[in-house]
Amino acid sequence: MNDARHHTLLIELGCEELPPKSLDRLAAAFFAGVCDRLDKSGIGFDRDASRPLFSPRRLAMTIAAVADRQPDREIERKGPALQAAFDEAGNPTAAAQGFAKSVGCEVSELETLKTEKGEWLYLRVQQAGKALDELLLPILQESLDALPVAKSMRWSDHDFSFVRPVQWLVILHGDRLIDGRLFGKQSARHSFGHRIHHPGPVVLDQAANYLEALEQARVLVDPAVRKQRIQDSVHKMGAESGGEARITDSLLAEVNNLVEWPVPVACSFEDEFLEVPQEALIASMEDHQKFFPVLDPNSGKLQSSFIAVANLDSRDFDAVRQGFERVIRPRLADAQFFWEQDRKQPLEASRTALERVVFQKSIGTVSDKSSRMAHLSKKIAEISGENEEQAARAALLCKCDLVSQMVGEFPELQGTMGGYYALDSGEPAAVAQAVSEHYQPRFSGDALPSSPLGQVVSLADRVDTLVGIFAAGLKPTGNKDPFALRRAALGSVRLLTETRLDLNLDQLLALGANAMAPFMTVSPDVLLDVRGFILDRARQYFRDNGADTRLVNAALAAPLSTLSDLKARIDALGAFIQRPEAEALVAANKRIGNILRKADVEFSSTIDPDRLVLAEEKDLFDEVSRLEASLPETFAAGDYSAALADLAGLHGAIDQFFEHVMVMVEDEALRDSRLALLERLKSLFDRVADLSRAG
Repeated sequence: MNDARHHTLLIELGCEELPPKSLDRLAAAFFAGVCDRLDKSGIGFDRDASRPLFSPRRLAMTIAAVADRQPDREIERKGPALQAAFDEAGNPTAAAQGFAKSVGCEVSELETLKTEKGEWLYLRVQQAGKALDELLLPILQESLDALPVAKSMRWSDHDFSFVRPVQWLVILHGDRLIDGRLFGKQSARHSFGHRIHHPGPVVLDQAANYLEALEQARVLVDPAVRKQRIQDSVHKMGAESGGEARITDSLLAEVNNLVEWPVPVACSFEDEFLEVPQEALIASMEDHQKFFPVLDPNSGKLQSSFIAVANLDSRDFDAVRQGFERVIRPRLADAQFFWEQDRKQPLEASRTALERVVFQKSIGTVSDKSSRMAHLSKKIAEISGENEEQAARAALLCKCDLVSQMVGEFPELQGTMGGYYALDSGEPAAVAQAVSEHYQPRFSGDALPSSPLGQVVSLADRVDTLVGIFAAGLKPTGNKDPFALRRAALGSVRLLTETRLDLNLDQLLALGANAMAPFMTVSPDVLLDVRGFILDRARQYFRDNGADTRLVNAALAAPLSTLSDLKARIDALGAFIQRPEAEALVAANKRIGNILRKADVEFSSTIDPDRLVLAEEKDLFDEVSRLEASLPETFAAGDYSAALADLAGLHGAIDQFFEHVMVMVEDEALRDSRLALLERLKSLFDRVADLSRAG
């Protein structure tokens, strides 16, 4: 066997500035592709100690303890069957000679492999492992070709393309340069540092010294180190200015991918801009300029300051600060202009413009949608005891900001700006808050609307979309979901489970169909489809929140009223299933279900007690009758834990019944009475869950 040497492998592909929003994904995919292919090729390395590295100008990685070659291995080669390998005179045939040639030996050197199915020519071949140098370049090229690049670029007169033009290539194994060529660049042992602080080459003597050498050249190539430095320094600078820097994960990640040597700069703007809603100013700073706003740590209100992150250590930070302040002012002035222009007319006046915005051609415009939402919101508010007129008003106005100049510039502010414009137009505070909140939850894990009216309008919006789009024949297929119906359904599940909106799901969908009637007839089959779609999301929602899949399915098999009731039944079932008698009761429910299914006879649910002849069936009848009288009140109160505790008390009577009573007897009247008893027993359990599915 060969003795492989193990060293750190450094790979660096230097590029023109890479796209910051996809840089993390590209680096991770490149790293995973190389590691997977090294592993597949049999080259040993320590994956846990390896890591992807990147900056705006490079995709790199260090892979620990990489062997310089594959291990030698023994390969077994099976040739032609013995009877086909030699002719009648015992001379080797062309098949035998061809096989011998393919394995590099004479026919006389071949062995014979004997199995139950016959005999074949056979040879064990020692194959030397290939060197890393021979394998690595194809591995790198395949990994780069497989990157999730949305749009490739070509440069110069080359016939190849990549996400950005490639400027240099480094491939070091320990202190040894591996010769190779990618994207027209020959591998070398020099990288390049910061454009300003260290524009010349950085000579690398060892792959293991890569991080230190780049840091001396003012490049933090480890993204985790760079991100931590940005986060810590921005937080510190925000505190020094008397505030608290707002650092979102998405902005931090993007800024991290824009700089190689991050240096924070404290900046400010004129107080007059603070008259504009702070969400618009924050969007201007974060989305357009990648600046970190500074908020009051107590009130959370925006201060007239922000922190920019420069990509160099300047000798004149005043000039750098003034430059950042100079570029933010026009952005803030735009937001101020939009705010002033949008307020020149009341919010309701924008409904006219909504009549020209098509939501979906079969179900009308956005104006039509808001009218349906107003009708539906009023009904939901009536059922849930909220202010009906305010709910309808909020629904009527909630989409008006879509045609505002501010939302045209910052689409993510839809709803938020509508709330401000509603207040400015003299609408009640509750209406304005509902307008502002009705898009929530915007994504998985987002907060629900905090106000009851916001919850009502949010639910109406989602129900209208689900019923309308399904009725238009556009339910999601595969990965295609252009109207975000899965998100709408999950949002509906959360609203119906986590808020006071304790509404019957079927009644709610029927209300949605009634509101849709002037635009399209919604068939019962469509409503069943929507119902099933929502319940699929509910099933996933409960599983994601820790419920056992079997218990969720068992509860869903019982009659459904509201999703909050479903949640209560699942929770109670989770506690019940831990009881010592639960396993036997689950088995009994399965047995009862099987008996009722196989009976295949018509029988009445009415039981004549005089026809019951055995003490065990009479005892069970008495227990079932007692619970039929007492449990409806417990069910009505939603106390399913108590109901299941009472039902668990039937354990002994059920066991005695099955031990001593034959159900399918020839006496038709007796058989029907016993079947009816089992059906009534199971219906008590089924009011909570189909226990036969819980095991």
